[in-house]
Amino acid sequence: MININGKEWDKVSAEDIRAIVDSYDKDESFFFEFKDDRVSTKKLSEEISAFSNTFGGYIFVGVTDDKKIAGCSEWNEQRIHTTIHDSLTPVPIFDIKKVTFETGHVVYIIRVEQGTEPPYITNQGKIYERISSGSFPVKDSVRLSQIYNRREQQIEKIEKKLYIPPFVDRISNVFGCIDIGFALYTSDVDRATDVFEKANINDLMQKPVVDISTANAFRVGESILYTPGALSTPAKHMPAHANNFIEIMADGSAKMRVLLTNNDVEQTTVNFVLTNTFLNAFKRIYTAIMDELFPQEFVYAKKYEALTTLSQFSPEFYYEDYMIEMHPELAQENERLLNQNRYVSSEARMVVTNDRIPKTGLYTVDKRSMERWGCEYTGESIIDMLFYSSFSRMGINAE
Repeated sequence: MININGKEWDKVSAEDIRAIVDSYDKDESFFFEFKDDRVSTKKLSEEISAFSNTFGGYIFVGVTDDKKIAGCSEWNEQRIHTTIHDSLTPVPIFDIKKVTFETGHVVYIIRVEQGTEPPYITNQGKIYERISSGSFPVKDSVRLSQIYNRREQQIEKIEKKLYIPPFVDRISNVFGCIDIGFALYTSDVDRATDVFEKANINDLMQKPVVDISTANAFRVGESILYTPGALSTPAKHMPAHANNFIEIMADGSAKMRVLLTNNDVEQTTVNFVLTNTFLNAFKRIYTAIMDELFPQEFVYAKKYEALTTLSQFSPEFYYEDYMIEMHPELAQENERLLNQNRYVSSEARMVVTNDRIPKTGLYTVDKRSMERWGCEYTGESIIDMLFYSSFSRMGINAE
């Protein structure tokens, strides 16, 4: 998408808006739309739908059709956010900038990116696209098919980005793994990249963010790779991806794998306390690097989680003695877990198949979905949801 006056988004000023307004030509307004303070939520959502379904663009709220900078009194940043989240499905990628002129007038610029999962549908059930200088509903079936095909291509691209290749061979005491991946969409990709680039790996490991003595973190290409420690064979060589790790990408996306293991090769049980320990470690290292993006820059994420079973195993959930020594407060909870599962044989809880959530494709984590799940919309709760796995509680029986 073009920049306003060729400037980076965070450097756009009142002078740049005035220059755009003064040079405004209805025949050259494919990327620009002016709306005064009286614009309805319905009309605003239609314009945003059109930009999202096409090539993106800018909406100037507080500028009239006759090129007068009248400012806003009815609209504010919170109302714009609420309108977008409540009026469009899925939520588009957008950012809002408040610009105050020397006259005291306030104009809000809504930057709308070309969407990654079209079509973007209004709460009236309509799909809009940008044609020349206006926004129009899509009625042609061929055009609708093209938009949906672009959606399929985008989803395929996301899944390829998050995919972790399997390791097929049976490895010592590894019974399988849990994979989690999410593609993060923020209102400012450059901001996400800046947050990622300034991460100091040495500081993260020395604090330490995660209290695991064997942990290591390093940059690989345009990613940060963190592992709490490596498995090994007598030859000291392991297949690729046969490890506990998280890969954090420059745009804030991440993919991770947790192995399901037992140190005793004669046993067929997996204690999921260790699984959760690693997932929590991944969450803490990710938070230490990317938390500045949440919740302000966060728009939504596309996520999946998958269970791979290499050999049948029985899930358990209890705290090892060394953990209780370190955290005595866990003793009572541990007794409850052991009593709860005492009369259920391991064979009755045997895991024999693979699974994936959702069964096909990806699901969306955004403000609307979190409200539906009863989650508070905060930075901490968003990250908690991104790292949550339905498979991580295996071994705990419902009471």
